[in-house]
Amino acid sequence: MQIFKVNGVKIEGISACIPELKIDNETSLQEIYGAESKSIIESTGIKTRYIAKPGTTTSDLCLSCAKDILNSKNVNPDEIGAVIFVTFTPDRIMPFNAAIIQQKLNLPKEIPSFDINLACSGYAYGLYIASLFSKTLVNKKILLLDGDIQSAYMSNKDKSTLPVMADAGSATLLSSEDSNNEWEFTFLTDGSGYDVLTVPSGGSESPFKAEDLEFKNDRRNVDIYMDGFAIFKFVASDVSKWLLRFLESCDNRNIDFFVPHQANMYMIKKLAKKLNIPWENTWKSGDEVGNSASATVPVTIAKNANEYLKNNSRVLISGFGGGLSASAGIITLQNDAYYKLFQYK
Repeated sequence: MQIFKVNGVKIEGISACIPELKIDNETSLQEIYGAESKSIIESTGIKTRYIAKPGTTTSDLCLSCAKDILNSKNVNPDEIGAVIFVTFTPDRIMPFNAAIIQQKLNLPKEIPSFDINLACSGYAYGLYIASLFSKTLVNKKILLLDGDIQSAYMSNKDKSTLPVMADAGSATLLSSEDSNNEWEFTFLTDGSGYDVLTVPSGGSESPFKAEDLEFKNDRRNVDIYMDGFAIFKFVASDVSKWLLRFLESCDNRNIDFFVPHQANMYMIKKLAKKLNIPWENTWKSGDEVGNSASATVPVTIAKNANEYLKNNSRVLISGFGGGLSASAGIITLQNDAYYKLFQYK
């Protein structure tokens, strides 16, 4: 197992937002699945979800979060040294979303700005890369954005995705600090399962065609396809064992809190139990806002930190899903940092 270590970096704040439309799963699923809707909700634990209005983009959500955190922390544009945007649903195939953020925030032109194309595992990847930039650009702050509009690629007939998937955006502000505070990260990739969570059409392998808009088996080729059982098996077996080895390798079983990707509540409860992490120390948001891909981790932190952080805390974060891939990090969350979760208007 490869462990990637970074020290002397801190999170100054995390701002996250959920979009405009609140979906009550009991009501919406009842209209589609009738009596079966109750069992679907019980199996996922997701009671409400939030999706964006048509026309709202991934960069809209993350830009709103970035403005919130920069204004609240009184950060000037010239203080930003890099922009990293984690998303698999960019506003357009080209250009990349980080360029949109650079322009709309009037950030310096001579800075690195780029996207990372990852789904559920993306946040820890982005945080690790942002921390490396922060170590190099010691007099600058790093802006990490993470968000997705999954509803743009969801079928309203698909039982595997409709009850759980949602939209969200986030912004994380990092900077260097003079300390020995050490973060540890590790990553897992199993490309043999690349097709269990995918959008079949739209890439160079299969460019969009008219027939991709036709429904086949409750979804179109432009919609997200998910083999829920395969994902559950990956998390329950591979990811849980891998995370246990990570905790053992870091000699750091005494973490304060666990912030997992909010795939569904049943899955993360099983995962926390396998890791011997008390359910009360596992932060949650998916039951109230849904599964918004990799943004679930910063959303969950923003939702819970002000309530549960009394002192600086060591926190295990982890994302897992499409790829197949997983990421994990043991980081420090400071109780005096800025944390906010709000609804986009």
